Amino acid sequence: MNSSRVYITLNRASEWQRCLLQGLQISENRIVPSPDGSVCTMITGSVDSAEHNFCWRSLLIDATLGENIVMQVSAYASDTTTVRLDDRAVELDSYLADNSADVQERLDKLEDLFVPLYNNCFDGPVGLKGRYIWLRLRFIILQRRELCVNKIKLLLKGEQMIDYLPSVYREEDGENGFLSRFLSIFDSIFFDMDDKIGRSAEMLDYRTARGEILRYLSEWLCIEDVAYISEERLRERIKRTVEEYRSIGVKRSLIGWIENEYGVTPNIIEYFSVKKMVNNGKDKEVYHRLFGDNPYKFFVLLPEKTFTDIHEANLFMEKLKRRIPAYTEFEVVMVRNNTILDKYTFLGVNSMLSGYSYAHTDVGTRISNEIILGGSNDEQQ
Repeated sequence: MNSSRVYITLNRASEWQRCLLQGLQISENRIVPSPDGSVCTMITGSVDSAEHNFCWRSLLIDATLGENIVMQVSAYASDTTTVRLDDRAVELDSYLADNSADVQERLDKLEDLFVPLYNNCFDGPVGLKGRYIWLRLRFIILQRRELCVNKIKLLLKGEQMIDYLPSVYREEDGENGFLSRFLSIFDSIFFDMDDKIGRSAEMLDYRTARGEILRYLSEWLCIEDVAYISEERLRERIKRTVEEYRSIGVKRSLIGWIENEYGVTPNIIEYFSVKKMVNNGKDKEVYHRLFGDNPYKFFVLLPEKTFTDIHEANLFMEKLKRRIPAYTEFEVVMVRNNTILDKYTFLGVNSMLSGYSYAHTDVGTRISNEIILGGSNDEQQ
């Protein structure tokens, strides 16, 4: 064993491919459940300490377990990779990778090899000796919940606080003496803290952060409603934050925000876009009545049923206030598909420009509310 190496970590797809998996599958660099199955089992490939009769001290599992999921941890250690199954010698790693045999049959034959360690704990002692070690994780899923194994970390013999003391303490106390056992209480505390400090940069990466830390990062960027948004949606929002802030307050930014949040494309009418019609147009009185003469006011036209209730509409208004430039005003107009504003409409919102359509009535036919009755004498003939 390399004396400078204090732990071995399994956290890559190439390492998971050496595992025997039942009811589980590899997703990127993690182990996740297959679509079906209430009992999931994984047996890792051999982990080599490069030292005969090596004492495996402790184990740390980085996993996410939902409620009503039981995790059973067991292990097998030996100085050789060969085991006897059905009165014949078998190379264990090759046997685990042999997909020609049934998975359940292989698990049954290996059942007696593994020594139970603990249940529903993410870290604990191993206490087995041997150059190689194989780990078995069995998950009993009582109710379908989130399950994910990110990494398995084997802490080696050198990671003990007593190793930092002069050799006289180790020689007199021995491996299982009172001082070693007393200091081991603090090993998991301080070494775990040191490991978290070393991985602090990884925790701040929104692409890998999960759970509360991801929502915490979202709050840093002032993303709203983080408690009600899925993690994948939050990652998308964080990814777009720089671009959104770069153009915040401008028309295209508001349009993009409304499209992403509500799934509709608004029509935003600014004063300068209709200023000429308000002042000099043939129908300037109509334009003036619709848009007024305030150069700092704009109109947001949305299709009807954009909001499910008045509460969602009020929430939209509050969010919009925080996204508009200073000293500007806005007015939200809910436009029905069959609404004509003084015979002027807005492309992309209404279903027609203006004018009349013929209507024919007979038994079993009703007049659509998009039909306009009336018109000139020529149109009625």
